[in-house]
Amino acid sequence: MKTLFTLCSALLLALGSLAQSFPVDTLVKTGPLNKRINLVFLSDGYQSGQLTQYRTDVDRIVNDLFNQTPFREYRPYFNVFAVRVPSVQSGASHPRTASDCGTTTLPTVTVNNYFGSAFDQFGIHRLLVPTRSSAIASVLAASFPQYDQAFVVVNSPEYGGSGGALATSSINASASEISIHEIGHSFAALADEYWAGPQYATEKANMTQQTNPTLVKWAAWMNTNGVGIYPYPGGATWYRPHQNCKMQLLGVPFCSVCRETFVERMHTLAPPLQSFSPAATTINGPTQDLSFALSLLKPVLPNTLRVVWKRDGTVVARNADALAVPLSGLSVGAHRIQAEITDTTALTRSTSHLAQHTYVVAWDVNRTAAGTTAQAAAYEYRLETYPNPVDRELTLSYTLSRPLRVEATILDATGRRLKTLVRAAEQKAGTHDYRFTADDLGLKRPGTYLLVLNLDGNRITRQLMKE
Repeated sequence: MKTLFTLCSALLLALGSLAQSFPVDTLVKTGPLNKRINLVFLSDGYQSGQLTQYRTDVDRIVNDLFNQTPFREYRPYFNVFAVRVPSVQSGASHPRTASDCGTTTLPTVTVNNYFGSAFDQFGIHRLLVPTRSSAIASVLAASFPQYDQAFVVVNSPEYGGSGGALATSSINASASEISIHEIGHSFAALADEYWAGPQYATEKANMTQQTNPTLVKWAAWMNTNGVGIYPYPGGATWYRPHQNCKMQLLGVPFCSVCRETFVERMHTLAPPLQSFSPAATTINGPTQDLSFALSLLKPVLPNTLRVVWKRDGTVVARNADALAVPLSGLSVGAHRIQAEITDTTALTRSTSHLAQHTYVVAWDVNRTAAGTTAQAAAYEYRLETYPNPVDRELTLSYTLSRPLRVEATILDATGRRLKTLVRAAEQKAGTHDYRFTADDLGLKRPGTYLLVLNLDGNRITRQLMKE
């Protein structure tokens, strides 16, 4: 689940614990690090005496982020932190090497900032990039290794930002809008919906060369909320889903296609099912009614989680966090109590949403003439995969509350099986850790892949990206 910065060498990451760590401020804390999406901000171009202003700048970005859909609805899924990294000098470098530098009065300057943030990257003045990727990796490894998405906030009033493995923004008056646009690139792998040039054109959730409305990847949204198939001005063979989306213009909402992409990404990192009880322990000879309960991470405005409780396959309750089963209602023999949890949000119409993001907990209850026993038949939901995007290797870790049949496989974007990573007729209870190289995973080229973990018939999925 936790991401490590992928633009540095494996050796640098291994030595991260030796790097200098910096103070970390907690801005939003909704739950445990391993069960939330952790957004981590880093300062660049702020001198020691300016770090109070850095907190103010980050607070403004965070407040604006969580006032926009879909972050507003899924705010409980996030923790937010700010790492205070001082620079020797204030601001960002500007080499004046971009062809469009005539649009700014910013003079040529070289700034000794911590992460090397500079304008004019790749020949574009507004492209503000922290160039010292190894320094970023070291600071994250030493100060906050359990992050999912990192941001660099650069102390410059000049308009600029960038997206990639991490998001970057200046503190221009449009800083919040820039940051939220860039998180579209970094967190959800979205394309710009303006024409940035053929070198940036590729198949993404919101960019395609498909023109058939029944086959286009956003077919489920066609003719809804302004979604269609619109050519890119300047790139006539490429198409976008909307004419007025934040991935094209600042100050407007994300389109439905981009919102869906965010929601699907959030579910891969923070599952709604947090825990359940009773867990793995066997209850022998209960003298009162059996109680089953779920701990759920609920979206807000509104709560869109649907819960269906079943007893021996028959629905007995809906949309409740707990269920009481009278002992008097259980005949002698084996019974199964099951809870199914699904997010029914209207923000996604993904055809794979229900298959990928339905969570099931089941308890086996056995009543005999001598008494009654109940045991959790499912797993404790604790699955971590990192880093993501995958560079050289992937760590897979999961915890079983009881012995279970386990299979882990990698699928490509079409659903074709590439590799079987784990296959066991029965795996013992406890935590299981694996480390795979990119070759082990079968990830031969950049793109989006799916890790499927099948635990005794219950499927958990994680979307993986290979850059």
